[in-house]
Amino acid sequence: MHPDIPSFLTKKALQPAMPVRGHSRTLSQIDRGIAGFARIIHYSFIQCELASRRGVLQSLDARIKVSFWIALIVTISLKTDVFSLSVIAAAITLLAVLSRVSLLFLYGRVIPLAFFFGFLVSAPAMLNVISTGRVVLPLFELSRPYAFWIYFVPQHIGITDVGINICAKLTLRVFASLSLSFLVVATTSFPEIVRALKLFRLPDSILLILTLTYKYVYLFALTITDMYRAKKARLVLGTSASEFRQWSAGRMVTVFRRTERRVDDIYRAMLSRGFSGELRLLAGHALKPLDMVGAVVLTFIVLAALLV
Repeated sequence: MHPDIPSFLTKKALQPAMPVRGHSRTLSQIDRGIAGFARIIHYSFIQCELASRRGVLQSLDARIKVSFWIALIVTISLKTDVFSLSVIAAAITLLAVLSRVSLLFLYGRVIPLAFFFGFLVSAPAMLNVISTGRVVLPLFELSRPYAFWIYFVPQHIGITDVGINICAKLTLRVFASLSLSFLVVATTSFPEIVRALKLFRLPDSILLILTLTYKYVYLFALTITDMYRAKKARLVLGTSASEFRQWSAGRMVTVFRRTERRVDDIYRAMLSRGFSGELRLLAGHALKPLDMVGAVVLTFIVLAALLV
């Protein structure tokens, strides 16, 4: 029937494939970790692409955006009512839309951080054990009230209106601050941010640490991803947990040695090019009329946030 194909290739296997004892065919935990490193690389490319788009914030000078970021962060920290913080968060969302930044991309990073550092941290303050006020949601009842030194635990445990207000204020403050920070970073390239911070007289040592760390995190993620893909490409039947632990320990040593060599090479290269501890940047361009208009609009937003 198939004269060009040997007969043994057309026959079905009589025995199942030999099982692999003590080996794992999937490395789901490691895969998820490597996927995290891959997301770091992917985010770097997305950030560069967002910073080059045409939008409201992308068209402004980095010095204006950094000034706006500092002023609005201070304003957010001074606000003490839920309504003002909600209006500021809505204004930041409107800026993100006008800057053509995907809200899913932006708030996909902001909401988990705000939930953890804002809501979960302040959630215990909602209980009448910590905050006084009228109980609006009873939770459970103890057999009797307890007193510990200067602390008093009432018999009826519940959530108070004062506690809800405290939790909402802290969560909104964290949410608005993170939204603004991620928005500024997404619409400004990293070299422009460093240039703006340099003009604000930030110490050169801090700027060098920021720059080298930003570069090395990207290289570190790329190195780990390449090592794991090369290892996985050579696996046919999988590997045992002990073998993979040995391989992981060996890769840690390899990455550490590469890091040492890379640090020495970078420092020698910097010295050979005349590095003396001072971060020197190319002369920046002057502010354009569009930058001045944008500065006026952003100043108005900060003043409105102060008065709201």
